[in-house]
Amino acid sequence: MKKLLAILLTGCMAFGMTACGQEEQTVEAPEKTPEEVKAEYIQSMIDDMDAEEKAGQLIMADFRTNADGTGMTVLSDEAKDALSEYHIGGVILFAENLDTAEQTKQLTADLQNAADYGLLIGIDEEGGLVSRLKKSNIEHETFPDAAEIEDAAYEGRTIGAELAELGINVDFAPVADVNTNPENPIIGTRAFSSDPQAAASKVAEFIKAMKETGVSACAKHFPGHGDTAMDSHLGETYVEHDMERLRSVEFIPFEQAITAGTDFIMAGHIKTPNATADGLPASVSPEMLGILRNDLMYDGIIITDAMNMGAIVDAYGSGESAVMAVQAGVDIVLMPADLSEAAEALTEAIEKGTISEERVNEALWHVLSLKYDKGIL
Repeated sequence: MKKLLAILLTGCMAFGMTACGQEEQTVEAPEKTPEEVKAEYIQSMIDDMDAEEKAGQLIMADFRTNADGTGMTVLSDEAKDALSEYHIGGVILFAENLDTAEQTKQLTADLQNAADYGLLIGIDEEGGLVSRLKKSNIEHETFPDAAEIEDAAYEGRTIGAELAELGINVDFAPVADVNTNPENPIIGTRAFSSDPQAAASKVAEFIKAMKETGVSACAKHFPGHGDTAMDSHLGETYVEHDMERLRSVEFIPFEQAITAGTDFIMAGHIKTPNATADGLPASVSPEMLGILRNDLMYDGIIITDAMNMGAIVDAYGSGESAVMAVQAGVDIVLMPADLSEAAEALTEAIEKGTISEERVNEALWHVLSLKYDKGIL
């Protein structure tokens, strides 16, 4: 009897029936969440990339001038070829690239069209002393130096809207340094305050407001450039403070930038001999960038300061420094002094495993995730 019942049950199930004669209900797989769709899309992109393409996505290049020395206000054949050959992931614009609003919109559109995977297009537009727009014929609202800003949210929202209209999606601002050294030759009133809490509050306000416009902010220059006696554009730059002091002063605005949701943090070429043991500038220091990732819990894009600065080129080659930066935890190498050398060195390091697959994939995830969110992939 038991065997007969078992045979009947097996037969019913084979015809989509339950033991009691009812149709078996099929369970539909749940729909994928937007995050799951995004993850699958990005992973498929990474899987399809070769080493050259991966390397290119980790570089933000500058094309300031044409071969004759004039400003590149129209996409040149040389720049177009470089974007294609090296699969460049980002471009930073300077005053030499800007003339009118219409010209700039056309340039950014042409840059995007020439790129393999869409571009992060950045600019240094802090307002005040560092403003690329004020050297152009583009109508825009002018702002004083950060130290004189009362409404940082208004500034961030205004600058963000102006840049978005031009096709620029990343602003290398705000300065998150604390201006504690009156003799500092490079930061000074570019910082919001000499008080870490006051500076942090305005940094956060600026970032939140800029994000509303669709433009990414970049807090700079980690671990803090406010108490240096040298300009890293010119050569080696040090901060002599120990880790306790860095955590209680210099790190405060960066912590608030992270809480505010900054998409970028710029690592400066700043050595911290009394806080870290590796003796390296933060931009190529696994120790300092590890603190940013693991202690400050930052999971956005880490970008170097410009790699053509004296603090880097006086000590390392373009290829060497690019590889060191990505190995250390950087996601985007900004403005290598020699683009081809940097791209080729990164490609070789990826092919040979000098930079681990895990590290490369982490950097690509950070970059491509932001591009996905901005709708430019």
